[in-house]
Amino acid sequence: MRDLAESARQGAPVDRECERCSGRGFKRMPASRAFQAKTLLEPDLTQVSCSRNRKPFFEMLVAKCEIEENYADSVFRGMTR
Repeated sequence: MRDLAESARQGAPVDRECERCSGRGFKRMPASRAFQAKTLLEPDLTQVSCSRNRKPFFEMLVAKCEIEENYADSVFRGMTR
């Protein structure tokens, strides 16, 4: 993660450890955890129904988030060069 204040002070890009993940990066949540969370709101939901109907949407949503994260990263890198 880029430290903008320190970069401005030193006149060169300075990276620092992310406060949220401590530099580990975030791991993708498995669909099974999403299913468990959904069953709290919708107790009648079955694993089969979730896999057929909701998992494709979940996968599409995760893919869109990854695309947007990569775009934001490229814009950020372009601005801090």
